[in-house]
Amino acid sequence: MAGSAGRLRGEHQTGWSPRAGRSQPRASEHHRPMTDTRMGLGEWLARWQAWSTRPDVMVLLAGALAVVLSVVALGAMAVSDFRSTVSSNRDHAALLARVLEDQATRTVESAQLALEALSSSSALRDRDSDPARMEAALRQALSGLSFLRALAVVNRDGYVLASTQTGEAGMELQIERLGPRMAPGQSAMGPLVPGRFLDQLRRGPGAAPGNPPSGMAFIPLLQGYQDENGLHRVLVGLINPDTFSNFQHLTLESESYDSVITTYQGTVLASSSGTSGLLGRSVAQLPIYTQYLPSRQHSSYIGPGAGGDKQILAFRASSTKPLVVVVEEAYDAALWRWIRDARALLSVGLAMVFLVLGLTAAVWRGVRIREGARRAADAANARVAQSEQELSVLMRSVQELIFRTDAEGHVTFVNAHWEAFHPNVSEQVLGRRLDALVDPTSRVAVLKALVPRAELGVRKAQVLLRPSPGREYVFDMAVVPLVADGRLQGFAGSAVDVTARWVAQQKLQAQIAFQSLLLETNPLPIAVTDTHSLIVQVNRAWEDYKGWPRDRLLGQPLTAHMPADEAQMHHTSSTQLLRWGGSAHFEAKVLHGDGSRRDTRVMKAAITDALGQVSGVLCILMDVSEFREAERVTQEARDAAEEASRSKSEFVANMSHELRTPLQSILGFAELGVLRGKASPKLAEMFADIHAAGQRMLALVNDLLEVSKLESTVGTMHLERLDLRGPVRSVAHELEPLLARQHQQLRLELGEVPLVAKADPMRFQQVVRNVLANAIKFSPQGSTISLAGQIDSAGQVHFSVRDQGPGVPEAELEQIFEAFVQSSKTKDGSGGTGLGLAICRKIIEAMGGRIYAQNAQPEGAVFHIVLPARGFSETMPAGL
Repeated sequence: MAGSAGRLRGEHQTGWSPRAGRSQPRASEHHRPMTDTRMGLGEWLARWQAWSTRPDVMVLLAGALAVVLSVVALGAMAVSDFRSTVSSNRDHAALLARVLEDQATRTVESAQLALEALSSSSALRDRDSDPARMEAALRQALSGLSFLRALAVVNRDGYVLASTQTGEAGMELQIERLGPRMAPGQSAMGPLVPGRFLDQLRRGPGAAPGNPPSGMAFIPLLQGYQDENGLHRVLVGLINPDTFSNFQHLTLESESYDSVITTYQGTVLASSSGTSGLLGRSVAQLPIYTQYLPSRQHSSYIGPGAGGDKQILAFRASSTKPLVVVVEEAYDAALWRWIRDARALLSVGLAMVFLVLGLTAAVWRGVRIREGARRAADAANARVAQSEQELSVLMRSVQELIFRTDAEGHVTFVNAHWEAFHPNVSEQVLGRRLDALVDPTSRVAVLKALVPRAELGVRKAQVLLRPSPGREYVFDMAVVPLVADGRLQGFAGSAVDVTARWVAQQKLQAQIAFQSLLLETNPLPIAVTDTHSLIVQVNRAWEDYKGWPRDRLLGQPLTAHMPADEAQMHHTSSTQLLRWGGSAHFEAKVLHGDGSRRDTRVMKAAITDALGQVSGVLCILMDVSEFREAERVTQEARDAAEEASRSKSEFVANMSHELRTPLQSILGFAELGVLRGKASPKLAEMFADIHAAGQRMLALVNDLLEVSKLESTVGTMHLERLDLRGPVRSVAHELEPLLARQHQQLRLELGEVPLVAKADPMRFQQVVRNVLANAIKFSPQGSTISLAGQIDSAGQVHFSVRDQGPGVPEAELEQIFEAFVQSSKTKDGSGGTGLGLAICRKIIEAMGGRIYAQNAQPEGAVFHIVLPARGFSETMPAGL
């Protein structure tokens, strides 16, 4: 037993693997750090030698070398043949260029000789030669010059004296377009001119309209001479470019070449069929004109040409005439023609390559099969060793407690993770019984798991482990019996640390118990339903409120014991909450347990799980019957008070209207008495007193009417958006006579910014008039009253009226805005009825603003009127 324990301790130190010693070197190679990728030169050479000496690799290398040599030889032959073909094409193009250049030069020279001979004829030089005679001589000469399209005689001013083309005689030409001016005896070839005849150069009225047909042009050949009258003349021959094109076509008809004839400046004079669209265009950007001419008169190269960017090109410049002949062939066309001609050579070479590849593949296949069998055997042995090593590493790195016991339950093997709980594994764990390692409360469970004659399946138990004082762990243990030849050899098992989960479960259970206690003791009826609206939990208050015991409610639909209307209400709200989540609040008549219907506030909210999915609905009831009853009683009292106030206002309004009628009669008779009593001063004074008393009584009645109107239901106010500076200035102008009588000044500070608000213009003027009138009345003579308007920091329109009167006691700043209340400082007989400021406050508050007063320093009072600035709107009535 001791020997067995010692052997197992050794296994614990190296990992559980009977072949650990044999597989250790291979494991160290396998687990070499991946970051060390550098190798020495010697190691690389060794690997190369080992790889290259393998039979299958040697076969592949030999075959690849043979294929490469064959391809290289074939490629060298092809390149050499293609280069020879290209060189031959360049020589042939140079020969064609020479032929075409010689023909073009001879054509121009023949035309020049003909013109020179014609200019010496008597028909053109005689003193009395007329145009008809000249034209006859020109037509006779033209009949023998097929390469000329027309002949004409032009004077120095550009007028055609004679021409083979009917209608050109007398025509004025743009002679500068024909070429340089010719002195007698000089000849030259002009630039290419678009058009068919000289009428394309007509100057002035009758000039040729628009552009000539595409591809139609002539080359002017000029010969200067002097007739017997001493006048300078120019004989003009129109060379037909098609003459050059036809000769090019005949020369190149059986060839794959194209050609163009240009001037020294690169202008195309004629072209073959393959380049027919270039007539009149410039090809001066070609290397012929930028690199070769004029230093080299003929040459050939591979590069840009008139027909494309890569051409096999040869050119030749005329030594006597300004002509350059270019002959070219597309490089791609030459390449494809060579490929077509070299198909036999390429086919033989490719056949040789494929033959070498086939032989190599056959030999390699045989060697590969033999080497594959050998490597498969080596790989199988390597996998066995690798599996053993990986198992050993896994046993050392796994975070579970792995163990093995003998048939009596003595621990014979543990993995490295045991050291986290028992630092000295050899003395504290190995050789001891497994049930002795756990807490005494868990020993019975361990012994049941180690019963020899129990079933052979997995045996599970939860055990408590206390490796040292103060340390306590909970493990889920699984044990499997090890049986060989029908005999129990021992047990193998593992234990997972579930301490954190066990502690979390304990906390969760405590939290659930606490929440259940809160739910149960809550005075509000609460119920919880699942996704099918079945009740899963209710509290005591719900049982008392609904009158049903808990065991009769759980598992039943929430609407089981409800009237139809209440059930429909709950069904609708629960359906919406289960679909969309959130919460719902509503009030309804709910059936109580005593059979009554009570006003109840229902609050429902969706319950979500950890994934955010709705898993149920929480329903809370709040009985508001008593609150609704109190609210009803309060509303009835408010309605009664409003009715009494309305009756009072109507009574005051009716009485005020009844008083105004006799007052008007009294005032009228008093005014009449004042006018007729002028003879008796005492009588006039009495009537004046009656008139003043009547006026005061009328003002009181008007104020009473205003108050009643503001408090009545028929009083309306028409609000509109306007700039309040206009109404304020109107009121200030209206009060100027009163200010003048008091020798007072009014200072307006309204600024340049519009003071826009929504107000009733008439009512707002009434408020400003009342406040300004009070300021004038209570300010001493010679004083200054200021009225300022501005937009405050809150964006409101703010007016302030400041006087220099006695001011208002602090305790009365709010009281003066009540009906029939006056300041104690103005009760000297000069005050009014005490209704003005009360009316002002009602008007301003109806407009959504406010009015208040403050005392100014060192004297006087300031009245503030604030109205909210509002957006644009049409005039609309607003109730007071």
